[in-house]
Amino acid sequence: MYPFARFPANATLGALFLALGVLGGRLAQGTGERFFPETGHTVREPFLGFFEAHGGVSFLGYPITPAIPEPPYQIQCFQHACLRWDPLAPPDQMVQLLPIAETMGLGTSPTPPHRIPLGRPFRRYIPETGHTVSGMFLAFWLRHGGAKIIGNPITEPFVENGRVVQIFQRMKVMWDPVGQTVRPMNLGESYARMRGLNPRVPARILQTSSALRVQIVVRRPVLAAGDLQTIAVFVTDEEGRPVSRAHIRVDILKQDPLLLETDEAGMAEGSFMVGTFPSGSLVEVHVTASDGLRQAEAFSSFRIWP
Repeated sequence: MYPFARFPANATLGALFLALGVLGGRLAQGTGERFFPETGHTVREPFLGFFEAHGGVSFLGYPITPAIPEPPYQIQCFQHACLRWDPLAPPDQMVQLLPIAETMGLGTSPTPPHRIPLGRPFRRYIPETGHTVSGMFLAFWLRHGGAKIIGNPITEPFVENGRVVQIFQRMKVMWDPVGQTVRPMNLGESYARMRGLNPRVPARILQTSSALRVQIVVRRPVLAAGDLQTIAVFVTDEEGRPVSRAHIRVDILKQDPLLLETDEAGMAEGSFMVGTFPSGSLVEVHVTASDGLRQAEAFSSFRIWP
């Protein structure tokens, strides 16, 4: 929809390689593949498009196996999950996460519906598996595609090694009290070891000095339905340094998401025609920024008038 920002023509080759390294993985020669020196594995199509569209390293982790033929399928395992390509599936379902947590038998007995407390808006009961998902786990589940991507919950939240954990059909996640966020756990590594796939786990995960910070500027805080709205996003680290080539997703109700990329000043900007809303409506803007290793989000809003 909106072209990604590019490095300027006078950018040095060394700076380009450095930027690609910070993103976790380097683009290989040609198209459709990305090499990760952390594990020595390459992600190629048909997995690369799915990997990049769903958060890359921050969501799936580093690749820990090559693509493995299991006719008619192919699978590739990452630290947090494993992907399967099914050539017989509909085009939008050819690549999916394997239900590795179910395969490993990590689920618990369903919770009867009558034991679920009522009247809690941030809790959902999932009848397909008989479990609930709530709070920050619910926010993570919805943000990353819900049942279609992660699968449904197969446990209630529980404490494991001092951390609150919940397991879904295709992923295991935990609440990180330091970062105040939900993070995927290394279930893909456990599954690959169980299968005897000889996973190559990174001996050293690239560390980043600080988290991302996201600021949103809504160019027109008040406007009429059908008018042109512009959203500017500024991404920095904790030291205030601009973060270039960060992938930006802007979600607005009744709009297709804006997909942007920050320039060398850490800026990205996109415009859209505002949909139909009643006069006086407050429309929320949700921005997610990721550089492949770190992810952050921010919220803003604008009002429809008259």
